[in-house]
Amino acid sequence: MSKLEMIVKQRRLDVAEAKTRVAAEALRARVAAAAPPNDFAAVLSKSGPMALLAEMKRASPSKGDIAPHTDAAQQGLTYALAGACTISVLTEPSWFKGSLDDLARVRAALVAGGLGEEVCVLRKDFIVDEYQLLEARAHGADTALLIVAALSAAELSSLMAFSRSLGMEPLVEAANEGEMRVALDAGARVIGVNNRNLHTFEVDMTTTSRCAALVPSGSSVRLLALSGVATRSDVTALADVGACGVLVGESLMRADSPAGLARELLGLPPPRALCKVCGVRDAETAAAAAKAGADLIGVILAPSKRQVSVGEAAAIVAAVREARPRPKGWALPRFPQRAAPAPDQGADEARETRQWLQGWSGLLRRACAQAGPLVVGLHGNEGWAVAAELARPAVRVVHMGPALTAEQVCSQIQGGLAAAVLLDSKGGGTGKTFDWSIGEEVQRRTPFILAGGLTPDNVGAAVRQVGPWCVDVSSGIETDGVKDPDKIEAYLRNAAQA
Repeated sequence: MSKLEMIVKQRRLDVAEAKTRVAAEALRARVAAAAPPNDFAAVLSKSGPMALLAEMKRASPSKGDIAPHTDAAQQGLTYALAGACTISVLTEPSWFKGSLDDLARVRAALVAGGLGEEVCVLRKDFIVDEYQLLEARAHGADTALLIVAALSAAELSSLMAFSRSLGMEPLVEAANEGEMRVALDAGARVIGVNNRNLHTFEVDMTTTSRCAALVPSGSSVRLLALSGVATRSDVTALADVGACGVLVGESLMRADSPAGLARELLGLPPPRALCKVCGVRDAETAAAAAKAGADLIGVILAPSKRQVSVGEAAAIVAAVREARPRPKGWALPRFPQRAAPAPDQGADEARETRQWLQGWSGLLRRACAQAGPLVVGLHGNEGWAVAAELARPAVRVVHMGPALTAEQVCSQIQGGLAAAVLLDSKGGGTGKTFDWSIGEEVQRRTPFILAGGLTPDNVGAAVRQVGPWCVDVSSGIETDGVKDPDKIEAYLRNAAQA
């Protein structure tokens, strides 16, 4: 018995057991109450010359454990933010260590990240029963994999029809020319050519070209290449033989930076680091910084040597918007951590939140009403829960103590409570940097704003080493405590050229 036959046999047993726990009618009720699925074929069509289907896969029969502890929601949203049009979620538990919960959490993450209508979710499994398609829709899938090698021709046609009745255009998988003919004869509209033989698990990258040759000229069938893709050259070679998309799993799961590899596979350049100039105290300086290329201007309302009044803040905001109107479609990054629900507050934290809001809510309301800032920065010890109570999205600081590790930093980033995260030296405003290698590790997991000791002389090195979403400077562009136009221009220029 081949590995495929073993897995299919087990999945039939799994389905029989699942039906005793959750009735099909209960799944139908959930499907009826859910939002309609995204149009898989249409999403592929909108995804440029080559679409990326990025896979959440903890393990496989041929490789064993790949990334067994990966969080599905965060991984899925990371893929989507990097440009993947579809998130493939393996839900087979025994050999691939997946689950339907992974599927639901990826869907929830996309919705929370504002991508629910833009990115599809694929249930990748060994589907042999209509019940599994009901499970897929009930847990948020827009499409599901149907493997020709695991089904008879009659079963394939029946499952395709049922999938479409649920609003899901299925992805039909073929691994050789014979299976390709079966898929075409069944009327498959999206076919994935698996370069891996599911009986032997050997990879042959010429399989895609051989199967592509069978697609009739002028056909509307969309052809995807599955398995064996690791580099941009793999993608371009598959495009040359007729593929309009690739599904990539293991390479992305093993990558130090899944987002970076996803962008590389799509041929996208690394994103430019944005530049924030903070602690600005007058409208003239703010306007000049904006014209010189600053993407964000920060004003400080808290007591400090750079404090401004609400009226001064309003004048600064107005000057910046006149000098450099916000680009159409510009937005703060949608962080993976925002997909998670906000943690419950303990009694002490809830009391501290109420006390902080009582002290600052009046000032913040006036500032938001009069100045109209894009975001509110939280740089003190007020706790994360405050962010959820504000009238504007919040940028939350994490102060980088000398002993903090990347793991500890990421554990402090609490889901659902901040639109962006800023890493600053312990205490802030000291003009000292922290260990950028920690920031480099954090950036691999989530975008952030880098602050602390940045100057025109070191910002280029910071951008090259860390690759942050944004760099933030205040004292590093001052002379005798006053913002220096020449230093501002040098800072922005060096950051842009990094």
